[in-house]
Amino acid sequence: MNKTKLTLVAKYFVYGILLTLLYVLQTTPGLFVVFGTKPMLVVPAAIAIAMHEGEFAGGWYGAFAGLLCDIGSSMLFGFNGFLFTFFCVGAGLLVTHLMHCNFWNAMLFTLVTMMAVGSLEFLFGYGMWGLDSVWMIYVHRTLPLIAYTTFVAPLLFWLVRKIHRKVQRMITN
Repeated sequence: MNKTKLTLVAKYFVYGILLTLLYVLQTTPGLFVVFGTKPMLVVPAAIAIAMHEGEFAGGWYGAFAGLLCDIGSSMLFGFNGFLFTFFCVGAGLLVTHLMHCNFWNAMLFTLVTMMAVGSLEFLFGYGMWGLDSVWMIYVHRTLPLIAYTTFVAPLLFWLVRKIHRKVQRMITN
């Protein structure tokens, strides 16, 4: 195996370890809690990977991030995996063909992804049962989760960009 292939394998392995570590951090009780809300750290990381690596790698890491989130979710297993794959492939395609790879777009993609995932999870988990004042769950649980996750997106975008650029420099040298 030549140096370039070995470097690329190492990069993709590091991305997998990063997503696993972020999942452990996001599910650790009491860590990163602000006003009773914890961010979903794997979502902005998977989107940042898709933005830097393209739609194919982004789809695989989106699926991995979604399946990690499905482990601790009360939704049907594969729900997040399917949605994260869809949105990561979309982010990769948009950055490849239409948009720039910057942290503003990373925040936009994270916001759109979290709005869709959060709204669908609320709809299928709570909304369809027609309970009184169920919208309070959306306002006090889902919207803060969306905002907090979008707020941490630039930090994770920067981290993925640093890994991506370091590997690119290693390949070109």
